[in-house]
Amino acid sequence: AFFFFNDEAVVSTQSTGLYVLLQIHLTPPPKPQSDCSFAGRLLAVAGSGGHTAELLQLLSSLSTNFTARHYILAETDFMSQNKLEKFEASRSDRKDNIVTISRIPRAREVGQSYLTSIVTTLYSQLWCVPCVLGARPDLLLVNGPGTCIPVCALVFLMRLLGLCRGKIIYVESICRVKTLSLSGKILLLFADHVLVQWSQLALRHPRRALYIGRLVS
Repeated sequence: AFFFFNDEAVVSTQSTGLYVLLQIHLTPPPKPQSDCSFAGRLLAVAGSGGHTAELLQLLSSLSTNFTARHYILAETDFMSQNKLEKFEASRSDRKDNIVTISRIPRAREVGQSYLTSIVTTLYSQLWCVPCVLGARPDLLLVNGPGTCIPVCALVFLMRLLGLCRGKIIYVESICRVKTLSLSGKILLLFADHVLVQWSQLALRHPRRALYIGRLVS
């Protein structure tokens, strides 16, 4: 069976400015009425600072079909874990959901050279294997931290092997106005959707990038 993702940008105007929220709906193909329920599995990679704030904005607009949610974050990122735990505790459907948080070594530290980051990325990749195999996501949602690259690579490989459905959606950080981040440039090659928050950035990659507006003001 195949599952189709409908990505819809919803615009609302408030006194503080223009907010564009991405709603990602998971829609199963037609099934017999006796088998109409579907529980999706979400895998999301959280980054520090603004990355987590943007991710929470995305998660708040996500379809409620994703009742199993698995979060991966860097082993030193305790702030993101606190924010995710508060977010999940505030959900009205939390009793019916399965939520897991896993920690992995950072694939690349800020300012780390590209050469040495090859080694640390491979090390991080090994740590990702049991997390991703356990999650078997229908949707992988990422928004920029370097930690997401080994996770995306594993999900892409698992999908090729038929081990998961694993749609990959990458949302570029609002900080990237004219050029993609290193994560964005890599994921431009194989992500299912690359979403950007600045129109001029979408114009530079018209075949692959979709402009969705700004997630946070």
